[in-house]
Amino acid sequence: MEELSVGLILQQVLNEALDKECSDVHIFTVGEELVVQFRVGSGLVQVLRLPSQGPSVLRRIKALAKMDVAETRIPQDGAFHWESESHESAVRVASLPTVDGEAMVLRLLPKRRGQLDLSALGLTQNQAQTVGHLLGSEAGLLLVAGPTSSGKTTTLYAMMEQLVRLGRRVISIEDPVERVLEDCHQLQVRERIGVTFDVGLRAALRQDPDVIMVGEIRDDVTARTALRAALTGHLVLSTTHARDLVGAVARLVDLGLDRALVSEALTAVIVQNLELRSRSFDQPAAQTAAMSSSDIPVEKVGVFSIHAMTQELSMLLASDLSWPLVRKQLAQWVRGHQYVVS
Repeated sequence: MEELSVGLILQQVLNEALDKECSDVHIFTVGEELVVQFRVGSGLVQVLRLPSQGPSVLRRIKALAKMDVAETRIPQDGAFHWESESHESAVRVASLPTVDGEAMVLRLLPKRRGQLDLSALGLTQNQAQTVGHLLGSEAGLLLVAGPTSSGKTTTLYAMMEQLVRLGRRVISIEDPVERVLEDCHQLQVRERIGVTFDVGLRAALRQDPDVIMVGEIRDDVTARTALRAALTGHLVLSTTHARDLVGAVARLVDLGLDRALVSEALTAVIVQNLELRSRSFDQPAAQTAAMSSSDIPVEKVGVFSIHAMTQELSMLLASDLSWPLVRKQLAQWVRGHQYVVS
């Protein structure tokens, strides 16, 4: 009976999270107590708190993810496939022992049918046209920057599908592969057996690629290899955790890359964020006004700014000015609408 109730709890939690298009589900225990939170946009919302069954639910998740069910002293990672009548999703699991019990984060990677369209992600018509022009470049580094769970990888996938339709040979190195794309050659990073981002990137360069997608530039070795590829005739797509153009460039420089070479290689930085907006639906105005904020249906919408490189912008980024001063100069340019595509 307990096993059935635990299964129903997990089913309800995952289906509701997928209904609400959450990126992550946070599940943790405080003794026997179970707490469930959803990440919606940039915030966490508590959706469930039960006085018991916490450890049982976590053991169930560990069993599904092929983790050690009895081990609660060390962090673990795993994954499983979730399928119901209305949803299908890969689920990545990471556990962490805490002083109160154990915490888990479930990253939801729902299966999406059909091709991805840049305009459907939230780009304006002008922005989609600009991205299409940038994807026509023979070489260079195109970065998508933004906070965690802002949809950066989905944007890269839309670009990859467009490049394949243009007849380009696209190879990606990812951790994990979140969506299998037709006619793209996708490599899954497996650090336990030595397949790192750098190893995969160097192998991809021997496969005669037109375009290389690196899921994330995490270390100095990968950064140097990606930069060299961008400077020697390959279009390189990647993501970075940064809130703006300057932060994206500074991140690469912090990894040991030469500031002038980064500025030379960059073709553009696309800064992406997610906003929660109310869905339009047919309800009388009086009824809508009476609804609580939690009852109003919302959707996640991408908000983009595209910073295409110009000679002046490259010179500014390569200069000896401090990053705060560069930001100040760029703010003046934004007010003059000199380079941001909206």
